[in-house]
Amino acid sequence: MNGVTWIHFAWLGLAIVLEVLANVLLKYSDGFRRRLPGVASLLCILAAFTALTQAVRGIDLSLAYAIWGGFGILATVALGWALFGQRLAGRGWLGLGLLLVGMGLLKLA
Repeated sequence: MNGVTWIHFAWLGLAIVLEVLANVLLKYSDGFRRRLPGVASLLCILAAFTALTQAVRGIDLSLAYAIWGGFGILATVALGWALFGQRLAGRGWLGLGLLLVGMGLLKLA
């Protein structure tokens, strides 16, 4: 990870935000029955991958993808709880814990 600067992590943060927004909009699209949220979701995914592309210019792909996916899942679970009242069972919480451990191990590798 030579040459990593704050801008790479800013791109990664933007990619995470856009991915989570896309997931929420996908839920609001009701299976693409509502076109506007569905199209907005697709545009957010494209923008998220564009931001991720900029992030991996300075961050190792394996680390950037793990952080993107991991934080995306965590934030999506949190918003699913807050916006839609969706709750995880015990195994779901265990999975989130393992996800955090895995992300930490990737960072240390």
